[in-house]
Amino acid sequence: MAYQKNPIRRSQLISPWGIGAIVPFPNDQSLMIAGLDAWRYHNEKEYLVKDERLITRLGVKELRLPPDFKDKNSGSENYHLKIPAVKFPLWHYCPFCGSMKKLNYYTDKVWCDGIDYWNKGHSRSCASIPRRKRRRLIPERFVVVCPEGHIEDFPIAEWVHFDTGKVYDPEKCHIRRSTGGISASLTSVKYECSCGASKSIAGALMPGALQKIGFRCSGSRPWLGIEKDSIPCSNTQYRVVQRGATNVWFPDVRSSIYIPTDDDNAGRRIIQILDRVFDVIKSSRTDGSINRAVIDSLAAMERVNADDLYNAAVRRLNGQRNLPEVNENTDEDSYRFCEYKMLVKSSGGDNLNFHSINYTISHYHPQIHDFFRSISLVPKLKETRAFVGFSRLEPDSSKSIEDKKKMLSLKKVDWLPAIEVYGEGIFFEFNAERLKAWSQRDSVRNRIDKLERAYRHSTFWWSSSGELRPEFVLIHTFSHLLINQLSYECGYGSSSIRERIYCEKSSNNLDMYGVLIYTASGDSEGSLGGLVRQGQKGRIEETIVNALENARWCSSDPICISSRGQGPESCNLAACYNCALLPETCCEFGNRLLDRGLVIGTLEDKSTGYFSM
Repeated sequence: MAYQKNPIRRSQLISPWGIGAIVPFPNDQSLMIAGLDAWRYHNEKEYLVKDERLITRLGVKELRLPPDFKDKNSGSENYHLKIPAVKFPLWHYCPFCGSMKKLNYYTDKVWCDGIDYWNKGHSRSCASIPRRKRRRLIPERFVVVCPEGHIEDFPIAEWVHFDTGKVYDPEKCHIRRSTGGISASLTSVKYECSCGASKSIAGALMPGALQKIGFRCSGSRPWLGIEKDSIPCSNTQYRVVQRGATNVWFPDVRSSIYIPTDDDNAGRRIIQILDRVFDVIKSSRTDGSINRAVIDSLAAMERVNADDLYNAAVRRLNGQRNLPEVNENTDEDSYRFCEYKMLVKSSGGDNLNFHSINYTISHYHPQIHDFFRSISLVPKLKETRAFVGFSRLEPDSSKSIEDKKKMLSLKKVDWLPAIEVYGEGIFFEFNAERLKAWSQRDSVRNRIDKLERAYRHSTFWWSSSGELRPEFVLIHTFSHLLINQLSYECGYGSSSIRERIYCEKSSNNLDMYGVLIYTASGDSEGSLGGLVRQGQKGRIEETIVNALENARWCSSDPICISSRGQGPESCNLAACYNCALLPETCCEFGNRLLDRGLVIGTLEDKSTGYFSM
């Protein structure tokens, strides 16, 4: 909870709002979520999130759920907890008379004082209105944002008085905001000072406008209570934007699929028993599979749960007794490779937070044999999403996790906010040999070159990125097409289904080609079962075929299929909202790097499509 009267969901404190974000609450309240220094717990143990692999990667001691409000009689030690926030922007104005005041971070609701500082006596003055009927001040629309993460109010006083020959005196000058005319342009937003200076905001949003009036970024960090830093910011790329614009705040959320370990699986006694009987279990295997009758007999003899012993034996045979090696320098692809190795085979169990059942592609209809190696049904999974930092103006992937964590608090903290979500999914392992042969085709390389040129000029590309791989674009686009089809057939809203790509974008060091399509909800443990049911033999084949057939013709064709660049930053080819784009919550890459032509082919060459070879 941000305040008892301003509720906010826990998951929203990770994304789309979090530390440093401006949250628009009802009744024209605009608050910014405060840093971790101000978050309070009476007993942190009640809020711990367990995911040792993610904790190790982020370099912290623990992950915690955001505090939630509980009644004092709930029996919990953590009652009456609130998420702290500060008021931002500070400039507020009366929606009736336009009188402006600059408040502070901790000011409560303020009403117009009704004084006509301009002595014009016009009908829009609050001076003649009874005090009980005066309007509450509402926040200004415009703020200044810096790429270094700083944010502050638009310098209204400096903007109005620049180059007018008048000097702004905070004690004597009073500013009024007005909107005139029928135009929706910025020229209709005008500021007028009681000293006679006036100017519209037109031109303020242009690059370099603030530099002309001598404005410099002051390093303001309202979420930490810092209005002006002692060390001025040297970045000159700051800009005026609207406080509700999408480029004001970009969260950096690191997610992880839970991987079970031996200790989670059964406990010390199971491991001790397995050490004694492992040779018996190993020698009794038939066709590489564990003999379940032997497991049941041994479990009955040792008086332990047969499923626990079976799952521990499976993990021992797969060489996964301990957590995979990860650290703060582990890149995203290497981190996901640990999950990939679990998804390409049967792993976990019903009594764990992860359970995958792998089927070789021969289990399914021959019509999809050439394209995939295996399909895994995942009846149960747990995803942990941790908030590690944010950026402004543009998403920033160049900073290290340690640098981003420094923005969340004044002091170094050893924990980060996170949430746990539970769900189910279907994992597709692609046919690596066919995929590699397809990616070497001249028509495929020519098409991916067009996409890469746009990608290199986008905010999602940085100098360390290599050449874009067609395998990645194919798997990503297939994921979008299948999510659209699954949403139609399973009844899930498309925004509730997510993708997790297991394919390197620009290198091929790990040789992984897969995608997990899953649904996860933070409100309840478990799921409806619709996705796993749809992944069964006799169902998933038809779903794949239908998705590909629907992709062959978009309602925007032939314009869409012939596009040389469309979508965000022109980072898509044949992909639009009529065929391949999804809600932002579904896509890991902001609806970028998509091309239907690599899936089903183009009008000129059908063989360009992986599924058309």
